[in-house]
Amino acid sequence: MINSREIEVNMLLNINSKLRNIRNKFKSDKRGVTAVEYAIIAVAMSSIILFVFKDGTLKTTLNDAMGKISTSMDSANSAGGSGSKGGTADGKQG
Repeated sequence: MINSREIEVNMLLNINSKLRNIRNKFKSDKRGVTAVEYAIIAVAMSSIILFVFKDGTLKTTLNDAMGKISTSMDSANSAGGSGSKGGTADGKQG
């Protein structure tokens, strides 16, 4: 004859076994991990982009650099050059 103590122990063992199965399934389930990783990366990238473009410093720096390049090209163009007949890879003039 089974006493109430044995029934309780069996019930607890059964519950323990089911909880372990649930825990193991949860630990091995990776479906949501990628979404969370992408969300973290998106927040980081958004923060960086907002920081860089916040006050227009990058735009100003790029415009200044392009202006300097344009000025250098204009001054090189107006100075002219001696010209060249060109050449080939072996050094012969064409």
